[in-house]
Amino acid sequence: MNRFNRAAFTLHRITGTFIAIFFCMWFFTGLVLLYHNFPRLDRNRAISISDPLPATLAFTDSLPSGLRSLDITSSGSETIIRWSGTDTSAVCTPSGNPLPPVTFADACATASRWLDAPIARVDTLTERDQWIMYSRYLDELPIYKFYYDDSDGSELYVASRSAEPLQFTTRESRFWAWIGAIPHKLYFPALRADVDSWKTWLHTGAAICLIASVTGLYVALLLWVKTRRRTRRWRNPMKGKLLRFHFTLGLIFALPLISWSISGLFTIQKVPSWLVPVEGPEYISSSKLWGRGMLAAEQYRLDYATVLRAFPEARAVSYGRVGKIPVITVTTPETDTILDASSPTIRPLSIPRGTVENSVRRLFGDSIPMTIETIHEPDNLYFGILYDPVLPVYRVRLEAPGSPVLYINPSNGDVTYYNDNRRAKKLLFSGLHYLNLRIFAGHPTAWYVTIWILCLTGIVFCFTSAQLGWRYIKRKLS
Repeated sequence: MNRFNRAAFTLHRITGTFIAIFFCMWFFTGLVLLYHNFPRLDRNRAISISDPLPATLAFTDSLPSGLRSLDITSSGSETIIRWSGTDTSAVCTPSGNPLPPVTFADACATASRWLDAPIARVDTLTERDQWIMYSRYLDELPIYKFYYDDSDGSELYVASRSAEPLQFTTRESRFWAWIGAIPHKLYFPALRADVDSWKTWLHTGAAICLIASVTGLYVALLLWVKTRRRTRRWRNPMKGKLLRFHFTLGLIFALPLISWSISGLFTIQKVPSWLVPVEGPEYISSSKLWGRGMLAAEQYRLDYATVLRAFPEARAVSYGRVGKIPVITVTTPETDTILDASSPTIRPLSIPRGTVENSVRRLFGDSIPMTIETIHEPDNLYFGILYDPVLPVYRVRLEAPGSPVLYINPSNGDVTYYNDNRRAKKLLFSGLHYLNLRIFAGHPTAWYVTIWILCLTGIVFCFTSAQLGWRYIKRKLS
């Protein structure tokens, strides 16, 4: 056996032994993640615990000129006005007075509104814990953690500076997270607190998986071909039941293992430009396409009182724009609705094709060739598996480097953007990792069955790898 083949054998044994248990864990926890994700705050419930906005506000009877932004929100029993102009901004009550300082009593009021159960105790957290590990919580510290005396073991995190709920968990959601999301995504505070270190661990694990999978496939094919040349038959070259079983499963399962390993490398990073060049804008958000802030105040013909009569349960009213269309976004505990504010009557937003074309040309240039069509069915990029995508939408194809295409929802202005680089990301991560593939669109049962078959096969295969690895270690130590 030449040096290269001998090195491949050794590398497969070492990396396969090291990574087998992790691979087994990732397959098992992946099945759990199909049904139980990491706990997150119920946004609709967080909105519902605040009082509805007042039916009228003197502030909005005649909007002052020069406004750049205006948001009216309900927080608990308070109505809060946030506005900015050319040279100034403010956060105040509807009467223009500064907001009173948030106290511990306000946080307790939030906790009481959230759940009708006695509060057993309250901790003041000065650093993040297991359930608030993301960096966005840093600005909210210190955070109050309320423990409820109920049968569900409920716990609520409340920001001390705003008295807003941040996170909510129960005994059941914490249990499923510990056997699902936390080990699968390495969501341990010691790792996740430092994002760079966390990414390094994820990429290192994926790289070892890829090495073990590729070398295993190479070794299996090498032995298989050699046996064919020697015996003139395609037969399993291994001796012993466990080795033969491992070899057979490896041939069948090598490609899924390699694909999952590759997807792991692209979990939280972009596809490098040397692999797929980035042409044109890297990312297009709704605000980038339509513009930020407000239009001139006089263009908002739909007044606040009319909005509240139509949406008496509103908890937030925000003024914005979609291109040159003034819009008002109304948030209720159930949904967000975007209204065309150019009319004095309630009229849901319906973005005309001309507005889409003008906004796209503003980003890509006036002379760029484009095709705009309304699609009523999913296509190869815009589709869903567990849920149907929002339809109809505009599909805008541009004749430009990178083959950019935009999907634009005419009822709210949401934008989904792809170029060649982002298409590659969709395939290399969600396509390979979640099997987010067009073939499964509209067939969630087939998707679930496929995931279960692959993960169970992976668990069995990795178990044989762990057994063989243990035998290899014992042999080396003896």
